[in-house]
Amino acid sequence: MPSIQFTTPSGSSGLLEISAERMSLGRADDNQLVLTDDSVSSHHGEVSFDGAAWIFSDLGSTNGTKINGARVEALQLEHGGSFTLGDVECVFIGDEEAPAAAPARAASRTVSSGGYAATAYDRSLRTGFGPKKVVKGSSSAGLIALGFLGLLASGAAFYFASQLA
Repeated sequence: MPSIQFTTPSGSSGLLEISAERMSLGRADDNQLVLTDDSVSSHHGEVSFDGAAWIFSDLGSTNGTKINGARVEALQLEHGGSFTLGDVECVFIGDEEAPAAAPARAASRTVSSGGYAATAYDRSLRTGFGPKKVVKGSSSAGLIALGFLGLLASGAAFYFASQLA
């Protein structure tokens, strides 16, 4: 069974077993592969099998996915290939061998410009990151002021009508 061996900056390490053809990876508990490090986004990326190879796709994470320090949007995972999720060092362990020690070589490579990786990601669609955006013009203060003014006009009309009688 393929897996991702990881080591966090604090020195803790572990193994994430890939048990399905498509699995989400991130810091949030609703991911199938949970990596609890602050540098990993809540929904950092997705591991998928396209029939021939394992692919990791970054879902617009804040700290990114890197190979040898260069940020990538997607990469083809090969046995022994190393990559970084935020500040967490990872090594892909394929079906070929059982995990022994993390090799020092970088066998992962970026995916060609076609397919999912070629799609531009609109970062404004991300949710759950940073302070909430306040949409200007959606305030109801003007409507409340107009209602108050209407009540005052109604009250004044009633008052003047009662004075005429």
